[in-house]
Amino acid sequence: MRWIKGVLKIKEWQKKEKARELEQLRARAQALREEIASLEERMVELEKIIKQAFSFEKLIEYKSLLSKKNELERTLKELEKEAEKKKDELKLIYKDMKAVEVVKGKLEMEMRRKEFSLEMQRSNFLQLIKKLLVFLLVFPLISFDQSALQKKVKAKNEAKVESELKAISKDLEEKLKRLEEERKKLEELKKVESKKEEVSPDFQKLIAIFNKADPDEAGAIMNNMDPDLAAEILLNLKATQSAAILSAMDSQKAAQVSQIMARKKAQFKKAP
Repeated sequence: MRWIKGVLKIKEWQKKEKARELEQLRARAQALREEIASLEERMVELEKIIKQAFSFEKLIEYKSLLSKKNELERTLKELEKEAEKKKDELKLIYKDMKAVEVVKGKLEMEMRRKEFSLEMQRSNFLQLIKKLLVFLLVFPLISFDQSALQKKVKAKNEAKVESELKAISKDLEEKLKRLEEERKKLEELKKVESKKEEVSPDFQKLIAIFNKADPDEAGAIMNNMDPDLAAEILLNLKATQSAAILSAMDSQKAAQVSQIMARKKAQFKKAP
């Protein structure tokens, strides 16, 4: 779950940056619109003056204002186009954040389901233990001073109890085995196995995010990440980006992750 929080942190930073850039572009565009409006007002005044009393000086001023207006309008169009581009980028970031939130929700739900299953099995196991304890407490109290008929009944009951004990013991063994298997599965789920993430679309999207992320920001996140997961991500990044992130990480953590990366590369070369 830690890597998901890291991705969300990166996306939140990207969202703020894009929103700030978009706001700056909008402010510049508004300033240009106001300047163009001011030029148009002056041009209208000059047209009236020229119609009333023609003047080369006013005509030159009018043409100069017209040229400046056209230039400002071209700049305004470029700013508006850039603002639309930033707006689309911001939408993509929101979309990515939503996708990561969905993955996070699914993982949390799966972990809760596994934990609930384990709790139910523990509850059943405790019930069996209670029954066994009750039997062990009651059995020694049975009197051995009985008649032949009572002894016969006792032998029959003992055989029945022995059979029940065997059944209980077998049931306990099976439940303990299943409990151990579920425990191992839960441990694997909590570790977020790197092998599974290698082929999943979410892991591929994570790789794409780290490839585009600022190395210092990514390095700070990986300082708090599981070393095996950090190594797996770095092995899938571009060589230049991977090196930049390692350089930005804490030296001790970077050395640990580098060792894991080297071991994984060696294992990959040995594989048939």
